[in-house]
Amino acid sequence: MHSTPASAARPGRRFPKWLMATLGVFVVLFVLGAIFGKAPETPTQPLAAPPAPVPATTSATPSSTTPPPPATFTVGKVTDGATVELAGSDGTHRTVHVLGVTVPTGNNCYAAETLSWATAKLAGATVQLTTDTTTGVALALADGTDYATAAISGGFAKYAADAVSTSLQSLQNTASQTAVGLWAAPCNGNIDAPTPAPPAPPAVPAPAPVAEKPAPAPTTEKQVPAPDNSSSVYYKNCTAAKAAGAAPLYVGEPGYRKALDRDGDGVACE
Repeated sequence: MHSTPASAARPGRRFPKWLMATLGVFVVLFVLGAIFGKAPETPTQPLAAPPAPVPATTSATPSSTTPPPPATFTVGKVTDGATVELAGSDGTHRTVHVLGVTVPTGNNCYAAETLSWATAKLAGATVQLTTDTTTGVALALADGTDYATAAISGGFAKYAADAVSTSLQSLQNTASQTAVGLWAAPCNGNIDAPTPAPPAPPAVPAPAPVAEKPAPAPTTEKQVPAPDNSSSVYYKNCTAAKAAGAAPLYVGEPGYRKALDRDGDGVACE
């Protein structure tokens, strides 16, 4: 019997070419997809809201700095009732006009009275400026009184029309109605002219001349004839009788006569 030759070893199993091609295609597509494919979107995280502003806290402790006190002024020279010189506590010096008033000046009617009152009221006094403009100031006295108000109320100034103040206008109306200060005679509210001269008093007729009485004619003592009982003795007067040593003379004696007996008691030249 013939021995059967050993069958040749079966070769290993090989994949079909079409399968290999298909797998190759898938591998290529996978690689391309991995390289060029769109990456998956990650969910977007919402933006955090901005932090709320922290409210400013007011410190309960008061500030250590306090505003400086308002400047005060001392009145120096008073030129007239509406013009004064001021020296400030801040070191300033200036001449200012008082707003709201019109005053007599110079030799005009009531100028002297207004200047005297304003000097007594303001000179050396401490005041504050309640209004300060380029055209003038408003002054408040130490007791808080407004200077323009006091001047118009007392009849020392008139209301300035450009002030446009109903209160000052009302004060002037009252002063005018009561005829106080410059509203009285002789000014009668006119401060733009000198003081009017007082009216001349009415002429008094001269008294009629008194006729002079004629001077009495000098009297001469007539020599009275001596009475019969004294016809031989005659004394012109008591001086002569005394010189003759005959005084006193009694009724009935030589030289006695009634002209020498003035009291008529019967004794002459006593």
